[in-house]
Amino acid sequence: MASTEPQSTLDAVPEPQSTTAPAPTTTTPTTPLPTSIVILGGNLAGLGVLHTLARHTIPALQRLPSQPQYKITLITPNSHFFFKPASPRALIHPDLLPGGEEQIFRDLSDAVKQYGDLATVVKAYATAVDTSKKEVTIKHVDTNSPSDSEGTSAVRYDVLIIATGTKARSALWTMPGQGTEGLHAAEDATKREWERLRTKLKNLQASTHPHHSILIAGGGPVGVETTGEIATLLKAMGKTEGVTITLLSGSDRLLNRNCNESLGRKAEAYLKKNFGSLVEVKHGIKVVSASDAVIEGGEQTETTVELSDGTTRTVGLYIDATGGSGNADGFLPQTWLDASSRVITKDDFFRVRGSGSSEETDHQADGIYAVGDVVSGSDNTLISTNFQVPVVCSSIGVDLATKILHSEGGESQTSSVKLPAALKQKTFKNKMAGTLLVPIGPGGGVGQILGWGVPSLMVKTAKAKNFLVDMVEPAVTGSQWK
Repeated sequence: MASTEPQSTLDAVPEPQSTTAPAPTTTTPTTPLPTSIVILGGNLAGLGVLHTLARHTIPALQRLPSQPQYKITLITPNSHFFFKPASPRALIHPDLLPGGEEQIFRDLSDAVKQYGDLATVVKAYATAVDTSKKEVTIKHVDTNSPSDSEGTSAVRYDVLIIATGTKARSALWTMPGQGTEGLHAAEDATKREWERLRTKLKNLQASTHPHHSILIAGGGPVGVETTGEIATLLKAMGKTEGVTITLLSGSDRLLNRNCNESLGRKAEAYLKKNFGSLVEVKHGIKVVSASDAVIEGGEQTETTVELSDGTTRTVGLYIDATGGSGNADGFLPQTWLDASSRVITKDDFFRVRGSGSSEETDHQADGIYAVGDVVSGSDNTLISTNFQVPVVCSSIGVDLATKILHSEGGESQTSSVKLPAALKQKTFKNKMAGTLLVPIGPGGGVGQILGWGVPSLMVKTAKAKNFLVDMVEPAVTGSQWK
């Protein structure tokens, strides 16, 4: 509809024609976006990659002729780093850890503040990866973060590192992630689980519980270590009469992965020698289901466990230490994962294979890497992760440097430039393969180094005294990767 308002007289006066040539149009050069490096996961593997990239890889890349800029975004639903290897000690004997249980929880801001604008932490978890757009869709935990009405947003990536680790069946061993009631304060959720277990244990010690038996499922290091911690506590307090700790291995022996067969036998013998009838080990039996019920009176609970041999048991305390699966099935295609939801990589350089076969290249996975326990075939040890980190960072450095040099001068430029050590490809080799130390209480344990058995005293000195908590500070601050 035409306007009914009178036209302004000024509007009606035609503007004079210019007698000079129009000024040349100038365009302001746009500043290229920094290369976006996104790390999913904020524990040992994710922090290791962040520190190595920030301290070594990126400074080396910035010495190339184009001096590109970078931005690292660490995405994790947790606000704290959690040193999981010390969980069995923190759970039962936190007073024996230097600094107590708080020592193994560290604010992630301590890790990134030294890097200024280069690195930032976003409290969220990944829900999808769009390889065509090179975007990660994330669900924010912090409701104050910029996002849509559902709390999601998209983060652009040029490089994507999957370091999401594993998800355990129990919050005792890994902080709750997406979809859990502990999401807004994951470390508090884990601490609550610890406190619930400690309360149950105190009731057993006080002989106020009608069921004095303890069942621990899982014959790996965590299950064996937790059995030793609880047995040591009960023995020290003289509360062993009428109490039985049953450890289910689910296999034909304890410690049946990543070690010599004899080590599992030694662990069982150590338990028998030091704790006698207080501990019994049963092999080849797994837990099918477990359900809690409130005991009459409402102050205590009991757990009924259905076992794979067809029997059921009702116990005062049940601990699931059976490990977990890869934490990548919530955002990656199933064709990228193995049967345990761990990420399949192309080779020993930790580039993600994608949906292709070992002989084919899936370019949808270009620029995507995996590291740590989430990698298919990883032995899920701290030692292995520490050897993986420099390799995956070298892969990232090589790929970015090749891309930069190729765009500047083609293949001749790429081949003529001598790259610094940080940009040369490393190959993964676990130089400490066959090394496993398993404390069975503060007094010692069993172990092997490079496949050779070591005495209990060495296990006590190396790990049983403080469960490696002296490694927390270097891992968080990055001094481990100097």
